[in-house]
Amino acid sequence: MPGDDEELLRRSFRIAGHQTSLSMERAFWDEFRRMARADRRSMTELISEIDAQRTAGLSRAVRVYILGRLQRAAGNQGDTQ
Repeated sequence: MPGDDEELLRRSFRIAGHQTSLSMERAFWDEFRRMARADRRSMTELISEIDAQRTAGLSRAVRVYILGRLQRAAGNQGDTQ
């Protein structure tokens, strides 16, 4: 049985006038919410930006965005030590 962080959750958003939904694991939703708050933006605003630039499915594009930001943050921390 998967842990809580592995549970797949579906959330709905209105992007560019259309209703859409994303399915991601709880751990990704939690991190995405933290990123949006850190940017002082709503999750819908951030998803809209990702949607405008994506070349793959939206859920996949959001997960790749999250991973990229985490990798850049880890790289930046490594540069200052």
